[in-house]
Amino acid sequence: MDADSPFTTATLEALYAAISSPDGVTIAELRALVGCFTTRPVADADLQAYREGRKPWKRLREEVVPVEHFLSATYPDDARVRFPLNDQPTDAWLTVDGGTPVGIEVTGALARAGIEVGKSLAGGGAVPGFIALQDDAKKTAFAEARARGRIMHSAKGVDQTIDQAIKARMAGKDKSKFAGQILLITAPIGSSPKRSADDLKAAHLAAATALPFAKVFVADSARGSAIVQLK
Repeated sequence: MDADSPFTTATLEALYAAISSPDGVTIAELRALVGCFTTRPVADADLQAYREGRKPWKRLREEVVPVEHFLSATYPDDARVRFPLNDQPTDAWLTVDGGTPVGIEVTGALARAGIEVGKSLAGGGAVPGFIALQDDAKKTAFAEARARGRIMHSAKGVDQTIDQAIKARMAGKDKSKFAGQILLITAPIGSSPKRSADDLKAAHLAAATALPFAKVFVADSARGSAIVQLK
């Protein structure tokens, strides 16, 4: 396909078909598929649907892009990954050197706030860069945050909000069925650029260690951003 051809819902469905096939795709192939979305033209309506996590773009935003970011940074290109793309755990299965597949479970910290930021992009006005509200906040609170637009937040306040959300997501995934798998938590850690990976790990090491997962990581949703291993 020509590099200038648009990335449409038909292209998206082809991507989904490839990554959910019985053999899945290599990490290099997954990176190329996601790269098509990030480099080719996308209709405004489709891009906004992606930002807001609406179907059929929801799985791309919440599962595929974060997993590609994580795998590209941590595993060899010839490892394989398959996405079941269903409503059952686990979100993806990783196979390295023909070994036993290992599950990857993805969960979003401050996911709802991210969606609300995405909604703000449709208005063309001031966009809040960070919404300091947990996922269980009232709908009216998110509406008020969007209406305020961009405001200043203290570094301490941002860190506390992110930490609270990460702890909540870990607690929600503390289930024996995930034993031996990988937990990938997406969180807006880029909103706290001066915070070190060591400080983030120290804040969550005890809780992460107690989880049944073999490994626990936290990563910003932006491709190419830092990935911090908590366990």
